[in-house]
Amino acid sequence: MGSSSTTKITLKLLVETKSKKVLFAEAGKEFVDFAFSLLTLPIGAVVKLISAGTMQGSIGRLYQSVDHINASYLLPNKDKSDLLHPKVLHADARELLLLQGAGGGRSPDSSPPLARFKLYTCAGFCATAAMEAKAACPQCKQAMGTEVALVLPSVAAAAEERSGYVKGVVTYMVTDGLEVTPMSAISSITMINKFSIGGKDVELAEKFVTVGMDEGLGILKAALRSDTVLSDVFLAKKK
Repeated sequence: MGSSSTTKITLKLLVETKSKKVLFAEAGKEFVDFAFSLLTLPIGAVVKLISAGTMQGSIGRLYQSVDHINASYLLPNKDKSDLLHPKVLHADARELLLLQGAGGGRSPDSSPPLARFKLYTCAGFCATAAMEAKAACPQCKQAMGTEVALVLPSVAAAAEERSGYVKGVVTYMVTDGLEVTPMSAISSITMINKFSIGGKDVELAEKFVTVGMDEGLGILKAALRSDTVLSDVFLAKKK
């Protein structure tokens, strides 16, 4: 699973070299938007992205149960894909660009979440739309069987200040445990002093890292089980 074709975000880490721990990261709007957008993922999407076989706890087995169950046990109007590949309806789902297409091509449906939706209108093109072709137009009562395109914001529009979650005029401090606060000199000194409690000497170094799809998945996995997310993803020794 490569990340060469996906969006890349740069982070500056402040690392304590002796303990190989990240004190905090200096992050821009793009990374904070990505981190916040993880909260919009349905559980099924999380399991699909991480891979059910590596999930801790029982949720991975639950996912595999749905995957393996014969379709004959499901109601006629139900599809396993609704549970295995849940659609993200959140208005800012485009912030999950780092994770779109993840999964190593295992799923035949690798299109971005919102792109999988179909919208329909009536033959008279009244100002109404439905997600099912069987619906009747509430205005002209005709069947809404004419498919219309769902247009997503362009990359340029997504970069505008109104997209995402946070403002882009400041730098943000992201701790090893993904606590996000606006960056300031005082907050930086406080964090360094907190790490130095006990009189131990600290050796600090800056480390620039790139966050692509692989790192995004790593952050998602670590966030579910660790309090040292950035250290786990960017400083852990490669085996």
